[in-house]
Amino acid sequence: MDSSAKRETILPGQLWPQEGDTSVKKSDLNASAVNEDTGGQIRPPKRVFEKTRLGIPVKASEKNVSLAISKKSSLDKYHKSYNIDQAGRGVIALKDTENLPVCLIKDYGAQDVQSIRGLQFASHRNLVSLIDHFQSEDRLHLVYEYEHLAISLGCVAGTVQFTEADIATICKEILEGLKFIHLVLRTSYGLLDFSNILLTWQGEVKLANIGECLLNKHTSITIRKDIQDVGSMIVFLSDRTISLLQSNNGLDMPSLSRLAHSFVQKTKEDTTVEQLVNVSISDFCFVLWHR
Repeated sequence: MDSSAKRETILPGQLWPQEGDTSVKKSDLNASAVNEDTGGQIRPPKRVFEKTRLGIPVKASEKNVSLAISKKSSLDKYHKSYNIDQAGRGVIALKDTENLPVCLIKDYGAQDVQSIRGLQFASHRNLVSLIDHFQSEDRLHLVYEYEHLAISLGCVAGTVQFTEADIATICKEILEGLKFIHLVLRTSYGLLDFSNILLTWQGEVKLANIGECLLNKHTSITIRKDIQDVGSMIVFLSDRTISLLQSNNGLDMPSLSRLAHSFVQKTKEDTTVEQLVNVSISDFCFVLWHR
């Protein structure tokens, strides 16, 4: 076969017609990429994008659709699973981030703006960490770190006989948590009771619901009450009957040793948590912590 008889395909100088080029008919824009009727000449494919917006091609049919991306609501970041009572009712959820951390969401009623401004990230080894907060409709959601297999001190108080060494250990951890709340967060706790003290499977003692404390106003009176509540708790744990009755009428119970009684008396005086943490060698907690 003579090579001169072969068809020669001639490529155009450009694949797309210039704006205003009348040599390209409107119907040509809808033709297939290769049209045999034109001797194999390449035609541009159907023009899908007629306009651009902010440099991005936009379909003509979408010219009235906003390109604004709706911000993902905070509630959508959490995949809720089931309800649980861990120092108060909440729902276990997975946060939609790397590693899918497990957290606990607790809901509260509407709060004033000033109270919400007081919320802040709070993390300490003796606190259940507050890691996030957000609002949806008329509800405030506080997001805490979930403590797996934790039980409240109230579940064992009254059924377990605590030694003074046990009580001193718990007391020390609570005081460390209160010290962080008073000095770093600059607020009071105000929730010191058995239901808000969690014992974790790792043997840690943690104060729960710190977000609720940050929402409330605090005074020197509420700070003093935190300290007094530590003394009352020592008495409750030293006697199972008192623990069950939840009565503080027995601060001078004979079941307390002389050192324990001395420490309880200090909680009723004008003192600070920092001073109680740094008690002298003759005091109750210091002796027991260093056995």
